[in-house]
Amino acid sequence: MHPAPHADDGSYYECRNCGHREVADSLGRCPKCNGRTRNIAVARE
Repeated sequence: MHPAPHADDGSYYECRNCGHREVADSLGRCPKCNGRTRNIAVARE
């Protein structure tokens, strides 16, 4: 089975300080403001 053409190789990360979003395999710090990031591709309840 092949992944969908629009599927990304990484996860979506969002900066908790400035709101910058980026797709990456891992992103601990925001490249714009050096703030902490969180993985927003993970389902939360």
